[in-house]
Amino acid sequence: MKVALLPAKPLALAKTRLAPLLTDADRARVAAAMYTDVLHALATADAIEAVVVVTADPTLAGHARRVGAIVVDEGAPRGLNGAVMLGTDAAVRLGATSVLVVLSDVPLVQPGDIDDLLRRNPLQGARVVPSKEGTGTNAMLRTPPTVFPSRFGGRSLERHVAAAEHAGIPCTVVRNARLELDLDTPEDLRMFAGAPSDTETYRELVCRGDAPLRFGIRA
Repeated sequence: MKVALLPAKPLALAKTRLAPLLTDADRARVAAAMYTDVLHALATADAIEAVVVVTADPTLAGHARRVGAIVVDEGAPRGLNGAVMLGTDAAVRLGATSVLVVLSDVPLVQPGDIDDLLRRNPLQGARVVPSKEGTGTNAMLRTPPTVFPSRFGGRSLERHVAAAEHAGIPCTVVRNARLELDLDTPEDLRMFAGAPSDTETYRELVCRGDAPLRFGIRA
């Protein structure tokens, strides 16, 4: 059974590095839009048999339930790796043989990107998609799901590769431009808003009220 895992911070705590560009309310709306785009891709991917969302945010949890995802209440936020561990445990209880973790700030991801990752899934091993800088990890597939713990944060890509090697399983670094494009900084948002896309995130950034003026572009 192939399960997708989407960890998501409470909206009030998400994307604090965008504070120089966005008000708290706008930052929460942009974070929710990115989450919506990723959740939709996971929920509509052919290769995914179940989606598990780990969050302490009732708004995000409600959205997940409406699209048929299984929600794990994180309670007090426990950090990304803690959330991944909690979600992985839930996925294993569902019968997962593979778990694909995707971060909630990669709004360009498409269902086909998810299907491609899983279509080439080894019988045992890991596949990791780097961040745009090539140092972080934006998605990680583990088969079996608990073969090594997640090491998200900072230069996580090399830590995930090393963890797989230590576990004695193969690990493949997979390049995917859409999955690699995470939105962390004001400059990331400006770049994203300058290239139209059929995403909730683009509509939130550009198509709301005075947003085009705020981002220095025209819708």
